[in-house]
Amino acid sequence: MATNIVEALNSTLKRAREYPLLLLLDSIIEKMVEWFNERREKAQNLTSSLTPECERWLRHVWGEARMLAPTQINANEWVVRGGGYDAVVDLQQMICTCKKFDLEKFPCEHALKASGEIGENKIAYKDSIYPVPSQLDWEIPDDIGEVMVLLLELKERTAQDQYVSFIR
Repeated sequence: MATNIVEALNSTLKRAREYPLLLLLDSIIEKMVEWFNERREKAQNLTSSLTPECERWLRHVWGEARMLAPTQINANEWVVRGGGYDAVVDLQQMICTCKKFDLEKFPCEHALKASGEIGENKIAYKDSIYPVPSQLDWEIPDDIGEVMVLLLELKERTAQDQYVSFIR
């Protein structure tokens, strides 16, 4: 595999190097159009904003992060224990005491676990829950107020019924 773009182009255009300059430039343009079109088609089929390589890497890191135990210190900082190393993660500053998050600016297993926890907490508590107002304050539209609601007759369950429904 080529280590840089020059080597990749060089190996791809081996035959084209023998052409006159204008034909060589046409070959380069044609190859670039082909490569960009292939990548554009791949990008249109992606379901995520991440590249497939990033998704694979995150899945690998998440596999390691699943076993960790996070404890929130404050809004942005977490202590993440397990995996042979207890780390302190600051999600706002994007730093972790393991230094992977600091250097790569891509979440290490500690940062991933902490961000997953805060994401779950935010989703779980993002909406406000208001108490039900007094019936005196209810505004019920006429068409709803006229609907007849039938109540079901419930029979009393025995201990045997409860046991049977529990084991099903």
